[in-house]
Amino acid sequence: MSRLENRRYTKGAVWVNIELHLRARALTLSRGVCYVCRGRRVRGLRVYIVPSSGEGPWHLRQRTQPGFSNLGVSLATPAEITLKRTALFDAHRQAGARMVNFAGWAMPVEYTGIVEEHLAVRTRAGLFDVSHMGEIEARGPKALAALQHLTCNDVARLALNQAQYSALMYPQGSAVDDCVIHRLGEDRFFICVNAANTQKDYEYVLANNPFPATSDVEIRDVSEGYSQLALQGPAAVVILAQVTAPDPATLKTYWCRAASCCGVDGLLARTGYSGEDGFEFYFPPAESLTVWNGLLEAGRPHGLIPAGLGARNTLRLEAAYPLYGNELDEETTLLEANLGWISKLDKGEFIGKASLAEQKQKGVRKKLVGFEMIERGIARDGYPVRINGKLCGRVSSGSFAPYLKKSIGLAYIPPEQAAPGQEMQIEIRGKLAGARQTTLPFYRRAKNDHDKDAKTQKR
Repeated sequence: MSRLENRRYTKGAVWVNIELHLRARALTLSRGVCYVCRGRRVRGLRVYIVPSSGEGPWHLRQRTQPGFSNLGVSLATPAEITLKRTALFDAHRQAGARMVNFAGWAMPVEYTGIVEEHLAVRTRAGLFDVSHMGEIEARGPKALAALQHLTCNDVARLALNQAQYSALMYPQGSAVDDCVIHRLGEDRFFICVNAANTQKDYEYVLANNPFPATSDVEIRDVSEGYSQLALQGPAAVVILAQVTAPDPATLKTYWCRAASCCGVDGLLARTGYSGEDGFEFYFPPAESLTVWNGLLEAGRPHGLIPAGLGARNTLRLEAAYPLYGNELDEETTLLEANLGWISKLDKGEFIGKASLAEQKQKGVRKKLVGFEMIERGIARDGYPVRINGKLCGRVSSGSFAPYLKKSIGLAYIPPEQAAPGQEMQIEIRGKLAGARQTTLPFYRRAKNDHDKDAKTQKR
């Protein structure tokens, strides 16, 4: 019924960010969500938590005059809400970031505002701390064969220091997770996975490794050994060139190499999740503040600002990049998610190949489409979609698009209803608002020379 987002102790009580669904009848909220940060009302009602005992359930109370009224909602114990922190947690707090729980991590959702940070990435540059992402390494004589079996894209096509967007696969043709595979050596591969799925991905790879009883492939979760910063935007290459060697301008999109940034050695990849040109740098967590401050200082004359996960989400939506848990899940195949282009059915056997081949022949059950609102309203994740009054699907991702200055979204609908220009309705808090299907992506940046031979423009 409710989920704890963040906490801070204040005279024995705990201020929190908390999500309250409408099933909590004691509360009436216009949007069903109440956010509270550091005791400051952001939206909805001011609430705080009072532990009934050191280990017991916590009770939600609403600020009233003259005291507090019990709303009758029990939450988690303190032990259940301990959040992991990146090495830059204190730096984010000092910068005034609003911190939220994302996949069990305390992460900055915004600093100066989602719209401002979004526009900075589209027009100048933004710096993201994405150190919550997971990293898995596979090495050994059979590492390539193992990854060919586990993932849908053709890993054998990767040259040394090339990267590739792919997915770990279930037998039914859906994704365990989407990921980026970097080839760091003939028999060494570095895989970046989603934060929410790191442990699941690692266990799945171990369980489905086709060479488990040999020493020909070693698979390790190396996430604790890396921080990851993403510098994204048209000015990213100019900023990075001031503090990085070799010259990042010579690195093509979806290629990577060893580099030194702000005097710190690491792995530099020309990848990202914003739809803009950009780079991601993997390096030891102990050096996080050095790299973070060094990049911000170098980028200040170019308009660089720190950006949070809120802008990262609206940026990826404008670029129509999928998000695991929204567009991707165990029940949705890659063909239904418009990811047939990474499903290499001609590369040999891999997990899920038979299901994808059968669906390619028979047709998909649903199709991911893009839409824009033509009537007032913002389509949020999960809102019902109707065509000619008939319920036909739900919004997988939806938001106002700051750069495009309109409300957009992605939705799964029956394939026979999918056609650019087709009008449909989004049910927004019980009322229908008109929308129109459109081609994807919503936003596409102009290509440059460094984009040649790129395998993808995603992540």
